[in-house]
Amino acid sequence: MGVMIESASTTTASPIDPRISTVAAGIAAAIPEAQVRLLGSQAKGTARPDSDVDLLITVPDPWLTTHDRLHVLGALWRQYSCHRLPLDLLLYSESEVSQRKQYRGAVTTRAYEEGILLHG
Repeated sequence: MGVMIESASTTTASPIDPRISTVAAGIAAAIPEAQVRLLGSQAKGTARPDSDVDLLITVPDPWLTTHDRLHVLGALWRQYSCHRLPLDLLLYSESEVSQRKQYRGAVTTRAYEEGILLHG
């Protein structure tokens, strides 16, 4: 059975697929200062068997200035694709997340309002 985590937007706990927890822990190990949030249907508890796993990775600005975003995302995706999870990984700096807070429809805003913090 998966870990039970409460979403910021609900008081009902839903089981999190242990593979998702494993991927989040691996991302946190690779990027120790990162926050990893689950969003989308997996976080809302409405996922279907074919639903992807949307993870927002938020990192300190200095970390992202010294790493290539696409290279990091590609390496993480390759590392965790063996878990047979369709992954959608998003990588943003803390300042990018802060700048987008004014846009209610931004994926980063929705992740912070409705998502589940898995690590950080």
